[in-house]
Amino acid sequence: MEPFVEEHAVRNTKTRKFRNVLIVVGLLLVALAVLNPTREDFSEFAADNLHDKLGNWLPGGATDLLARPLLNSIAERDNYILFSVYSIPDIKDGKTFITDIQAEKRYLGLFKRFFFEL
Repeated sequence: MEPFVEEHAVRNTKTRKFRNVLIVVGLLLVALAVLNPTREDFSEFAADNLHDKLGNWLPGGATDLLARPLLNSIAERDNYILFSVYSIPDIKDGKTFITDIQAEKRYLGLFKRFFFEL
């Protein structure tokens, strides 16, 4: 092969790889934006988490009737288009909520289903 043709083939391969990486990154960013979790998604996650922690003390129907609407109303959402950060009061016991209203738990939400505690 001639040196010019060989160099041009290598350059084309690098350009195609770079373009493919850009396409994958672009698709990932679009997926993050489209699947950014809503406040309702977070309240569903938090209510299920609360039900798991409390066990049988809280009946299953109570989470649907009480916990989800309550969590939906008190959760604060910071929307960053690709992801959201949710803040809720950190209720360790009755005294914590009354004396330290500033204590909060923060969660990072991705892809409508993944919530990570920060």
